[in-house]
Amino acid sequence: MLQIRPLISGALVLLALLLPFSSSAQDGDFYRGKTITIVIPIGPGGAYDAYARILSRHFGKHLPGNPTIIARNMPGGGGVIASNYLYNVAPQDGTTLAIIISSFATDQLFENPQIKYDAQQFLAIGRLVDTTSVLFYWHASPIKTLRDLYDRPSTVGITAVNDVPAYRLRAMNRLLGTKIRLVPGYPSARDFVLASERGETDGGTSTYVGLSQMFSSYLADKKLNVLVQFSARRDRFMPDIPAVLELTRDPQAIDVFKLLVATDEIGRSLFTTPNVPPARLTLLRSAFQAMLADPEFRAEAEQLKLPLASRSGEEMQRIVADTLKTAPATMATVKEVIKP
Repeated sequence: MLQIRPLISGALVLLALLLPFSSSAQDGDFYRGKTITIVIPIGPGGAYDAYARILSRHFGKHLPGNPTIIARNMPGGGGVIASNYLYNVAPQDGTTLAIIISSFATDQLFENPQIKYDAQQFLAIGRLVDTTSVLFYWHASPIKTLRDLYDRPSTVGITAVNDVPAYRLRAMNRLLGTKIRLVPGYPSARDFVLASERGETDGGTSTYVGLSQMFSSYLADKKLNVLVQFSARRDRFMPDIPAVLELTRDPQAIDVFKLLVATDEIGRSLFTTPNVPPARLTLLRSAFQAMLADPEFRAEAEQLKLPLASRSGEEMQRIVADTLKTAPATMATVKEVIKP
């Protein structure tokens, strides 16, 4: 009996040593023959769509098993429908990813009634680029200058009344005195531009990278007049356009706008569902970093005029956690300002 115990003990130690290797091998082979879906929270056209499509062409070859990757648009609710799907419906095994709507964490802070998720439970794979959103007007509209925003009423296309672009515009009206009327129902930045071109609205909001990617000729020909950057400081590509925080010296207004522009730090980031096994999440994050270093990926991004300013999944996870720690007093002020 005394001789059997050391044998059993040795076998248990060997089993404990082998289990991690077995688990790692299983995860390494998990994606073979699988299809990964990348959910796009906005309709076709725009930066969300463009970054998801380039991911679908390059990401899979850096994952063990070389899975097929498809991109699927799931617009609605200012991106909330896609986030709800990712949290409540999609398989939680690492086969469903999303270029998540950049406001998904602040939507939770603002108690958006549509959301059905806990933002901290989404798992970050990595960021492709941060973004700077802008307020633009069609060249033929009555709004030509920043001063006109205060002196003349205007109409601006948005997706939904309960999303961050709408909150920013209402904050401008209430804190800065602008006269902007919001017109909801347009699925993407492409629709905002086309609506202003048709005369349905005077202008819209978009990321600057989205406008540059879809409507570079409109910008070059000055058909789109960018008046404000929704940022804390001026973007290096728009040195002559004022940042919204420059438009006020009121400390309360500054605090409100700081939170409302924070979503652009999320930018265009790749996330997956809750409960993906840690080893599989590590595979996804490693593949993401390998893709970013791939010369073919970088060459196509440059060809498509898609800038890159990457951050790791671990960094993005911390950014989400920090956003959700916003002081209650600040949130109370912001909620009052952004009411419809």
